[in-house]
Amino acid sequence: MELQSVRQLIESRGLEHKEEIIAAFKKRINLKLIPRTTREEVAIGHSKFGGYPDLVSADEHPGENLTFLAQFRLSDFAGCESVEALPKEGLLSFFYDVDEQPWGDADERHLWRVVYTRETMLERVRIGEALNERAVTFEESYAPIVDTLLELMTEDDFTAMEELFDEGDVHAIGGHPDAVQNDVFEEVEETYGKKFRDPFLLFQMDSTEELDVMFGDVGILYFLIPTEALRVKRFEETEIIMQCY
Repeated sequence: MELQSVRQLIESRGLEHKEEIIAAFKKRINLKLIPRTTREEVAIGHSKFGGYPDLVSADEHPGENLTFLAQFRLSDFAGCESVEALPKEGLLSFFYDVDEQPWGDADERHLWRVVYTRETMLERVRIGEALNERAVTFEESYAPIVDTLLELMTEDDFTAMEELFDEGDVHAIGGHPDAVQNDVFEEVEETYGKKFRDPFLLFQMDSTEELDVMFGDVGILYFLIPTEALRVKRFEETEIIMQCY
């Protein structure tokens, strides 16, 4: 979403709190799945959802109980200010136990994993079950902090604005999470303490028919990392929150 559309709606409806409403939209990378048209797999080392992961060797796989969700070639995000904190090179891969469906409690940390690979010599590691594989496109645009907007405008005004950002599945990196229940940033700090006072949204994955995967009852899975850990590439400190309806 572009902020110009938000500004036009603010003016057309004569809304108060103009600057606060604008500030409630944060830049991020939105991810869109590309429908599969051929039987060919996505090339090794490229960004994608599903299929099997690309790793240095099978020894790097975190275990057959953990399903590979997605991998992102970080050079694809070059020039995107919303994810400036990410490394500029390498591959970031995400794994989650889709059978156990952990919510993100501290005693469940063995049920998800983020793997950061700097190497370029990779192989496709065929371990465990695979989701449908899909290539992905990236778009840097603005997304809303819904709880803040609900405090700044009437229900009718919010409904009118909501039409601007109703975009179907909400897969994303950076910016502010799309909460299903309470604020995700607040929840991860409550669960894991002060080190998550300033978290970074490493990956938000929505339930999607395209990949035949559902988190809880049509929920969203969030991978979050403390900003300090991200700065020094300690991706093993990534935690998750899962919310659903």
